[in-house]
Amino acid sequence: MDTEISSKKKRFKINRTARKYIFIASLIIIPVINFAIFWVYVNFDTILLTFKRFDVPTASYVWRGFDGYISVFKSMILGGDPGEFNAFINSFRAILINIIILPVSFVIAYSFYKKIRFRKFFQVVFFLPNIISLVVLCMMVRHMFSSDFGPIALFIEKITGHPTNWLGFDSDKMWTIITMFCIWAGLGGNTVVLCGAMQRTPEDIIEAARLDGIGFFREAWSIVLPLVMPTMGVFFINVFTSVLSFTMQPMLIAINPGIDNKFMTVGWYIFASVDTGGSGNMIQAATIGMTLSVLMLPIIIAVRLLVKKFTPDVQF
Repeated sequence: MDTEISSKKKRFKINRTARKYIFIASLIIIPVINFAIFWVYVNFDTILLTFKRFDVPTASYVWRGFDGYISVFKSMILGGDPGEFNAFINSFRAILINIIILPVSFVIAYSFYKKIRFRKFFQVVFFLPNIISLVVLCMMVRHMFSSDFGPIALFIEKITGHPTNWLGFDSDKMWTIITMFCIWAGLGGNTVVLCGAMQRTPEDIIEAARLDGIGFFREAWSIVLPLVMPTMGVFFINVFTSVLSFTMQPMLIAINPGIDNKFMTVGWYIFASVDTGGSGNMIQAATIGMTLSVLMLPIIIAVRLLVKKFTPDVQF
């Protein structure tokens, strides 16, 4: 009798354990399949594609080794092709733009933290680009500077007496417009996150600082900034990763890449290659993307190590 009861308990325990693992497997099987197909397979196939070329007579992919990477390195990075080289250099404008955004967003967030007058209005203004579609905002900026009916362009023309052509093929003002838009559009997200980090600042520290006579700017530099440095460190890493994703803004505002791809970036170049179609263009786009990723990987790792060293985690 005792043996039979013990056997039933053991079978029940085994069944319960099996049901638990079946339940866990049912929860993770779909995400695992999705990850395997749309990340592992897609990325592995993309990397494999960069080592091949499309053979037209046989309509098949043929192994070519590192020839594609050598060609991209010579034409894009070393400047063998002026159009590809301009696209490569323009991508690094994202670093300059985000370096400007970082301190400006800190100043704005600190102003909101100190509850300046009309802060609600300014919060809406700076966060507006995060609410409205980027496509809509870029089209709005482009139409505002259009020489045909843009209010800003017509206003400048009335003042100077000369027609404006800021959106032309060889315009010298195009990158100024794109940079100004990117700075405005990039301030909202950083400001909101920094405001949240500043709200965690212990009030007793601020009160003690006020008793010691610390002013507005000294409080920002000596107290608030060190406490939000981990958040600033994350943003600083994003400064360099933005090179890989700087695509939509110049593409939607400039629309035309200009002479020798004057306004094009690597992301835009890859999009145009894929959009054009053709197996050769797909291979070139994949090779360019992998080349830029391999080039930026050690830079981003080095920046991450520096950020970890100079922005230690702060517990408060």
